[in-house]
Amino acid sequence: MEVFPEKKILNRALLTAASCLLLSVPFLVMGRGIAVSLSVIWSMGIIYYFLYFSKYIKREKIAGKGLDENVKKILSERVSFYAHLSAADKALYEADIAIFLAEHSIAGVDGVKITAEVQALVAATAVRLTFKRPGWEYYNFGEILIYPSGFTADGNYSTKQNGAFSAAGMVHSQGGVILSLPHLIRSFEHDNDGFNVGYHEFAHVLDGRRPDGVPDELSLGSYRPWAQAMQAEFERVHSGHSILRDYAGTNPAEFFACAVEYFFEKPLQMREQAFEVYEQLRVFFNQDPVSEE
Repeated sequence: MEVFPEKKILNRALLTAASCLLLSVPFLVMGRGIAVSLSVIWSMGIIYYFLYFSKYIKREKIAGKGLDENVKKILSERVSFYAHLSAADKALYEADIAIFLAEHSIAGVDGVKITAEVQALVAATAVRLTFKRPGWEYYNFGEILIYPSGFTADGNYSTKQNGAFSAAGMVHSQGGVILSLPHLIRSFEHDNDGFNVGYHEFAHVLDGRRPDGVPDELSLGSYRPWAQAMQAEFERVHSGHSILRDYAGTNPAEFFACAVEYFFEKPLQMREQAFEVYEQLRVFFNQDPVSEE
């Protein structure tokens, strides 16, 4: 996440001014209603730009304030990735977490209390995915709901499964990310087993509003090698010869989310057993977890 991208802010100002000027031309040519029309057009432009600009002013203040020392302590004790960062990268990671928590709402369901630890662990997984891509932004996916346990995936989202399939997390089609608290905590207690519900669900968010295994941020020139690598490994999942778990074979969207989990949690094994997939994810995320171990 970008804190205060001066060039982007300037370009948006120029674009807003150019748009207002373009919309003003017909009224200037007709010579009628000039005062009222131009007043409305430029007022709307100023309001739009103010809202855009204020977002980064807020981010700069949040980053400047920094994370609470208690949250830093939680990250040091619970997030192994954070513990291995350089001082400079820690500062960037902390700023991203502070901004993420300020811009996204996290709520508990069925009595779950949202503590500083819960907030830190949710943000730690979301920010890990975008950490080395400051230009990336999560779209407004809605509220993050924390459930007391696994839940049914039948649309009722009940914690009383009664033998039904229990989901650990989900990105709701109508907006919102659902995470099971026990599964989230387990993801950090066992952070090298290829299962992290936070990585999985936020990978779905990166995949776009209509997840298909081809994330929105993937560059056009990367599409062909991406598709070839992912399809080949997808077929290996179905033949039982992949490092990824069987659930990755559900569909391309689930394949991508499972691959992201393995990329960050079992990078060496993935590089050795699914090299092409590892390379595509390494370039995409601009991160090399093997070198970080």
